[in-house]
Amino acid sequence: MRKQRIKQPQATGDATARYERLSHSGTTWYDLSPSPADGTDGTTGAAFTWPDFNGESFVSIGNPTKLQFAGAFTLCAWYNQSTDPPTQGNERILSRDNVHVRPFLLSQGDNTGLAQAFVSAPVFTNVAATGTYASGTFHFMVVVNEGAGGDLLIYIDGELKGTAAGAGGVVANWGTFDTEFGRHQFGGGLQDDYFTGIIDTGRFYGRALSPDEILRDYNAGKPAHP
Repeated sequence: MRKQRIKQPQATGDATARYERLSHSGTTWYDLSPSPADGTDGTTGAAFTWPDFNGESFVSIGNPTKLQFAGAFTLCAWYNQSTDPPTQGNERILSRDNVHVRPFLLSQGDNTGLAQAFVSAPVFTNVAATGTYASGTFHFMVVVNEGAGGDLLIYIDGELKGTAAGAGGVVANWGTFDTEFGRHQFGGGLQDDYFTGIIDTGRFYGRALSPDEILRDYNAGKPAHP
């Protein structure tokens, strides 16, 4: 009998923008989506050895129009928080945040393992994952804004871990500030909430991914994130 070959699952392919391990060169993170030539390549804001964020480093990918979603959207990131992060309340993994206006932010609490997200769609809403998530290991965080009339959802490692019912919607003010990995753009000192650890993948979708798609993305990414 011929042995059946098991096909490795592939990540969902219609991302509006995607920044992945193979996209990095020098101090630049390249957008691997089909149309990257619109200012969405990211540059580091401080010297560091990619993909290790040292508590003072970050990557800015600017303010591209294609990431100002007009309805539902999904944000995905693989991250591995250090076991000894700086003393900050919420270490930003991925954010578009100037403190006063936050279209979105994904973060993990300092030494607490609390994974959470904030989205202003249009009301500023928090959705936290149940349980805590260990430092020193990779996790896959996905936040889904289902758009008007829908929910705000957070998935960790392919499983739904939190729901803010009815909190989905259209983000009213994307602002003129930047999307960044590893901190929020404005603030000062500890208020920047720098990330310490590894962030090596980020994807943006202009729609709500389904639970099956999220699980498939998690399984596709596991071999590169042991």
